[in-house]
Amino acid sequence: MITEITGQDFGEEVLKSELPVFACFVAQWCHSCFPTCLLADELAEKYQGKVKFVKMDAEKSPEIRAEYHIIVLPSIILFQGSQPVKKLLGYQEKTSLRNLLDALLAERGNSQSL
Repeated sequence: MITEITGQDFGEEVLKSELPVFACFVAQWCHSCFPTCLLADELAEKYQGKVKFVKMDAEKSPEIRAEYHIIVLPSIILFQGSQPVKKLLGYQEKTSLRNLLDALLAERGNSQSL
């Protein structure tokens, strides 16, 4: 399940997360944001317990939008250990998102086993 967050809970939900975070930044007027959110919902089921999925209205949190240079919507930022590790702009294909998440989890698994 994808969790809707605000700028107020961004730190707690994203930066302090034990799991990698798939953060989707959207706006109500954005036509390509809706299919991206549907994909995120599907992926959230597949990666439940491995990746945390959050969605945020970028227009309601200008400070977060400015800090992470979110200009294009939708924007997806993958966070790991409170740091952004990958930023994707615009609509993304499901296969490429799955490949990206699988690579992130494989990398995370390798670093944890050291």
